[in-house]
Amino acid sequence: MNRYREIVSLLVKHGFGYIVQEVGLTETLSLKDRLIADFKQGNSQEMGSRLRHLLEELGPTFIKLGQLLSSRSDLLPVEAIRELELLQDQVNQESIHEIKEKIKLEFGRAAEDAFVHFNETPAGSASIGQVHEAVLSTGQKVMVKVQRPNIKETVFADLDIIKDLSGMMEKQYEWAEHYHITDLMDELSESIKKELDYMEEGRNTETIQLQFENHNGIKVPEIYWDYTTAEILTMERIDGIKINEIQLLNLTQEEKRQIADRLVESFVTQILREGFFHGDPHPGNILYNPDTKQLGFIDLGQIGRLTSRKRYDVTTLMIGLMHEDTELIVKAMYRLTCVPTSVDDKQFYDDIDRIRKKFSHTPLGDLNFGKTINELFSTAQHHQIYIPTDFMMLGKTLITLEGIITDIDPSLNLLELAKPYGQQLLMERYNPIRFGKRLLNEAEDITESFTKIPGQLDEVLQKTSEGDLKVKISVHELEDIFTKIDHLSNKFSFSLTLLAFSIVVLGLIVGATFGTNTILTSIHALEVGFVIAFFMFLWIIYSILKTGRF
Repeated sequence: MNRYREIVSLLVKHGFGYIVQEVGLTETLSLKDRLIADFKQGNSQEMGSRLRHLLEELGPTFIKLGQLLSSRSDLLPVEAIRELELLQDQVNQESIHEIKEKIKLEFGRAAEDAFVHFNETPAGSASIGQVHEAVLSTGQKVMVKVQRPNIKETVFADLDIIKDLSGMMEKQYEWAEHYHITDLMDELSESIKKELDYMEEGRNTETIQLQFENHNGIKVPEIYWDYTTAEILTMERIDGIKINEIQLLNLTQEEKRQIADRLVESFVTQILREGFFHGDPHPGNILYNPDTKQLGFIDLGQIGRLTSRKRYDVTTLMIGLMHEDTELIVKAMYRLTCVPTSVDDKQFYDDIDRIRKKFSHTPLGDLNFGKTINELFSTAQHHQIYIPTDFMMLGKTLITLEGIITDIDPSLNLLELAKPYGQQLLMERYNPIRFGKRLLNEAEDITESFTKIPGQLDEVLQKTSEGDLKVKISVHELEDIFTKIDHLSNKFSFSLTLLAFSIVVLGLIVGATFGTNTILTSIHALEVGFVIAFFMFLWIIYSILKTGRF
């Protein structure tokens, strides 16, 4: 509850008090905070800056959350995304005493005994841990990443609170329910929890290392498992400068192109061939060694994963963009996202085609890939298509990669550099052997699905007979059902009204024909009854047509 109060107070302090009020958290505020709270929505232009400062003050969990949210361009405006991208773990250093105590607790011996040399001045400090240079007994220079003391308890408590808050927001805001905020926060929470396990990061690093074990131009640090635990990671030190500092070197145009081409090749390998890629490739995590001409990848805590099916679809999307093929782009977008049944397929196709035409007259070398991807995501958002986190991370990775390439040399372009690899992937896709294997695998999947049908049908019939059959219906599907019910009931009402009108008129006609003398015939009941019935008939028809559901 103390942490709840702290979070709520900071929300109010940074101008997000209206959210606190709307989700019903004002009772957690102290009397003083309630009196000073301003529950009015602030200037939207300043929202991104206020959000960044709020997350920084909330601490490590929320800094990580903000960094992960910076990849969700479908959730936040561009200004907010740019501010969140500035969240680069600018936090205070942990005292060297605390760091050494952590090493002693994990290794069972002092830092001076574990390492020949341990630099007490950190080489870098992040929200979850900080890095120190050291030397092993073998003389190997290493980087030791030490997790901050008690950070797990703080992060886990914050993640529980975030889960509660996301549930409250889904109940209060329709947009939060549409974007499945609770599910999204669960995904982000799992990602943060994985970053707290340095053994996981060590395994990620080794997996990326195996991808480039025969590539002399790519360097990934070796992990020293004897000096690694869940809270301490010891890895080979990689020398080099940050890749965005290449401009400081006196390189030729050809050398710059070779570096950019190698960078593109490495991510084509990670994303489209292996489906296991660096999920946070900002310039601080990619190094360049001028002496060995190698690129180095470090800090592999965030990893993106793509199944073989998704790799196939991502390749389809890339080929569609390169060849300006709207059909391919739409097909790939549908397979990579969660499309609701209510989506207007024709309108979505037209919107994608509009984007395609917008860039069709732009030479491939001048095409802004990041802008194109953002427009695709924005269009999907407009049609209420949900974009999974792994696809968003991929989009963010490619946009970051494009920015790095532009920094290396503004005349270079991501899609132009990727085109040869795209053509190679296209040839591989339609290789007769690969094509045959894919058809065989799909045939096996279809066969397996068919063999399951009898059992599934039997289960449905059994549950139906026992009255246990449950049907899951979304809100949009429920609205469609109600609309169809209205259509049926209105048509039924129309039929009954028409029948009743016909019977009345028929009865009056028969009576008049046979000359039956009744009070009705004496007052021209035929004409009066017809007029009344006719007006009733028009009134009910008008009422039905007015609903628009006939």
